[in-house]
Amino acid sequence: MHLDDTPADGLEAEVVAVSDLAPEKIGALPSLAGRIVLLPADDAGGSSATLTRRRRALDNALRDAGARAILSPDTERGNTLTARDRTFGATVGALPAAQIGRDDADAIRRFLAEGPVRIALELRNRITPGPVTVNSVIGSIRGREHPDEWVIVGAHLDSWDFATGAQDNATGVAMVLEAARAIAAAQERPRRSIRFALWGGEEQGQLGSTAYVRAHAAELDGCIANLNADAGTGRLIGWTSPGRVDVVDAVRPLVDALLAPTGGIAFDSSMQYAFQSDGAPFIRAGIPVLDLNADDSKYEDIHHKDTDTIERVDARNLAIGAAAVAATAFAIADAPRRIADRVRK
Repeated sequence: MHLDDTPADGLEAEVVAVSDLAPEKIGALPSLAGRIVLLPADDAGGSSATLTRRRRALDNALRDAGARAILSPDTERGNTLTARDRTFGATVGALPAAQIGRDDADAIRRFLAEGPVRIALELRNRITPGPVTVNSVIGSIRGREHPDEWVIVGAHLDSWDFATGAQDNATGVAMVLEAARAIAAAQERPRRSIRFALWGGEEQGQLGSTAYVRAHAAELDGCIANLNADAGTGRLIGWTSPGRVDVVDAVRPLVDALLAPTGGIAFDSSMQYAFQSDGAPFIRAGIPVLDLNADDSKYEDIHHKDTDTIERVDARNLAIGAAAVAATAFAIADAPRRIADRVRK
């Protein structure tokens, strides 16, 4: 968590529950000075650039109104805690903020209906005086005909600290590594190069992949496609190319026959998860992106929770996912023509 600490001996203050989170209305609320603010449960879910801007504005408004700390309830029942950061970007928060179980938050609201509630809060965070270097791991296989054109295949290396991050995202990392092993062992290299990336800092806002896109901006015209594995090991559905029907139409005939033994795969161009993983900076740069798509009906049972352990990994689906990543990456890199153009702004 990248948030301010409480004082050395903690703090104790009355709690006030707020429901209208418009930053411009915070100053008009009954006195927040010296109080701990309890947010509504529906403010905890989701992360995006828009939500990040709104939450930073809200937190700044609460600080300016004199609030001492923030309590952010989880969205799920059963007092489950799902690791989340209030904002993307690894920045220090305007106020100390603690995530609490939704049932505990509901209990606080019931007590508030009967009278004042005081809470003691102590947070200890280690905040460095400046940025900390987080590494991504990059490897490549050189293409036999067009080595300066390349496909990049990635998965994020980091995870939240509640558990081992088995499906978010050790399984994606395993798929990328296995794809690299399989392609390196092939009798012939593909026409174009393939780069393999294990990204750092995805959970804080796609920091590693964003830094890579910025550092390689001058050569992005040579980037044919980005493949991203961050879907866990639910039943493989196929690939999503956010907003790019042309990419779907080009890739489908390249891989349908290759992946028929896995049961076949589907394609779509949905934008639903477009900016929630490491494909995001490539989308913004106009690069064709393919996100691995798996059945996520059980994914929230483990997402960012202490239940994200190796026991929940489906070994067969992991192998199928690795095969899909390897076959698709090779087919795109070896195609006679680029699958689609880079979209210019």
